[in-house]
This record gives sequence, C-alpha cells and structure tokens, in this order.
Amino acid sequence: MFAHRMTWIAAVFVAAACGTARADARPDRPLRVAERPRAPYSLEILDKYGRPLPTFEHRGRFYVLGNVDQRYVIRVTNPTDRRVEAVVSVDGLDVIDGRPADLRKRGYVVPARGELRIEGFRVSTREVAAFRFSAVADSYAARKGKPRHVGVIGLAVFEEREPPQVIVDAPPVPDDRRDRYDYDFEDDLVEGELAPPPAAGTGGARHAAPAGADAPAAKTASPRRAPAERCCGWRPRGRPGLGTEFGERRSSPVQWTRFERKNPAVPDAVAELRYNDVDGLRALGIDIAPRVTAAEIETRETADPFPGSRFAEPPR
Repeated sequence: MFAHRMTWIAAVFVAAACGTARADARPDRPLRVAERPRAPYSLEILDKYGRPLPTFEHRGRFYVLGNVDQRYVIRVTNPTDRRVEAVVSVDGLDVIDGRPADLRKRGYVVPARGELRIEGFRVSTREVAAFRFSAVADSYAARKGKPRHVGVIGLAVFEEREPPQVIVDAPPVPDDRRDRYDYDFEDDLVEGELAPPPAAGTGGARHAAPAGADAPAAKTASPRRAPAERCCGWRPRGRPGLGTEFGERRSSPVQWTRFERKNPAVPDAVAELRYNDVDGLRALGIDIAPRVTAAEIETRETADPFPGSRFAEPPR
C-alpha cells in the first residue's frame, strides 16, 4: 500500500543549476552563497523576477535578506538523473497543507535534471497563496497561533526506490494454425491499481505534477486582499523581524503522480535557509554592506579632483 501513496509534482519546471544551502562550517565572516554545494540538491529563494535574494553564510548557516511585502519564490534544483521528492516547509508549516511540517508527510516530485518552483501555500490543485515577507504578527504561522518557528525555510529530499529487475522469458513462437478470430482479450489484461484520490480531511500532505511541459512560467495573480482579511483575522504587532504571510492567490496547477521513497522515514538530504530583515541580520553580526578595505579607504582619501597637469605643457 505504501508503494502507491500519491505525490505532487511542480506545475512548471525548467532544467537548471543553482547554489545551495549547506550545513558545513565556515569562518565567522559572512560570505555570499557558496560557490559549490556539498550535496547535489539545492535550495534557493528568488524574488518575483526570478533573481536570487541576497544570501549570506554566517557560522555555518545561510541567511536570506528580505523586506516587508516582498513576494518570493522557493526554488529546489535536482541535478541528478532520477526523480526526487521534496518536502518543503515555511515557518514550520508544510507548504502543501499549511499544517505543522513533518517528514512523514508527502511533498512535491522534482523531475530528473529539473527544478521545482514553489510560489506559495497550496490552496487547491490549481492555486497557491503567494509567499510574501511580512511582520511576524501578520505571518500565516502567527495567525494560526504557531509563531514559534517563524523565520526558517526547510527542505527534505527523498530519493526514489528503484524498481526490482524482472527477467522476462522470451515470448513463445506464435502458432499460425490458430484461428485469428479465436482470441480471448482477457489474456492481455494486466492487473493494476489506479491511485485513489486523497482522503478528505487527512493530515498528510500530497504532491503534484506539471500540467504539461508547455505550461507558461508566468503566473497570473488576482488582486491582493488587505492583510486582515487574507487569513485568520487581525493580530497585534509584537516580535520584530520578518515572517511569511498568506498572500494573494496565484495560478499554479498541479496533478497527482505516484512516488515510492527509497527510505520512507529518513530523507537523503536536508537543507535550511533562515531569513530576516536588515536589523535582524545585523543583530546576528552579519555585515549587510560590503566590507571596505584599508587600501580602498586610502585610495579614496587620496583621490584628486583635478588630476591633470596644473600648467599647460609645450607641444612636442
């Protein structure tokens, strides 16, 4: 039964490669996103134009710089030759069912040598509620009464179980003497199981698959609603920093597919990205502005506003 649990696959995907969030330790000095990932899979946060948001490495963790009301997209890249399942969480909530994230839930299927772009919390097989940075009190997690894990985006990757090899005997030589009308169609039927739709009200997340390779990458958005009416009512402002709100509806069609994990309980790779505003990252000791070297200071202090000769030179 477990072998036939359903998964989702992204509605739009494009083969690509990108940087990744790694867990190996680095010096205390903040760095931009690492040049080469330790694991093949990658997790990245993009702005609405598809550009990576400023990302810094600090004490072995990766931090993304965001701004209130900025829409963002989560990108997961799979550079391998096999499909993988990606279970993704935002602020401790599963991006598919909006409930507390759990590795036992199902996620999205990322195609071989492809990528997955998640634009929001899934509200149906056709739409998502956009990810937008917000005040913590306005975040989806806080409005659901679960603000403890605001500020972190997680990824767990599960590889697919390879089907066992089957040795098939050579087909028998056809008997030409058999009457061509003497045919029993039931001999050619193969026993199989159609994947049932998910049970209503279950807590397990589901996965989704592209509506087609030709599906347009651009999404159409409905007009944004006021924050107070988007989710769960007004909440007083409290904690500083950023959260992720339950934003406007955006088109993001998906469909069901089958996927069997190689290991049902233990992911093959885990990554995380933490995010905050300028004040929050500076409070951690992260230098947002580029460092200015002593040589650069010396160069600027000795700059001459009129570097040319002070007097006319005779012709040669």
